[in-house]
Amino acid sequence: MPDQATALRAILLPLTEQNLLLPAAVIAEVVDYVEPDPDDSWPGWVLGVFAWHGQMLPLVSVEAALGLESPRVRGRRTRIVVLHTLGGPSGLPRYGLLVNDTPRVVSVWPESLGVCALGEGVEPYVRQRVTLPDAESAIIPDLDALQGALLAPG
Repeated sequence: MPDQATALRAILLPLTEQNLLLPAAVIAEVVDYVEPDPDDSWPGWVLGVFAWHGQMLPLVSVEAALGLESPRVRGRRTRIVVLHTLGGPSGLPRYGLLVNDTPRVVSVWPESLGVCALGEGVEPYVRQRVTLPDAESAIIPDLDALQGALLAPG
């Protein structure tokens, strides 16, 4: 196994049929699911807005953003992962992602990831599809593109 010092701390977020892999640094908090309030001012893959520490944040269904069916039934293990935005305009400092279960911390060595090739523009919010060393697959989302779409005038 590679040196522990070179491992990146990441979070594996379970979706219905896939996982997202994010750097731990972008995650502000994981909270229990709350039903979002409807808000049509966001893109169609935003489920609504929810209150988080006195702020109203958009709740994103990554599955819907990827063109997949977003789960309609929320289980008792459904969570919201609150993310910090990555630089750029300050109009949206945080937003939430809907996940199907409690995220888990994983150590990732970049050289140990199996990378799947993507066609240009095939999946607009996917930076890369990878296979983890334990053969579990994950999507590394394109957070810049996702945030840009959230901030684009609707």
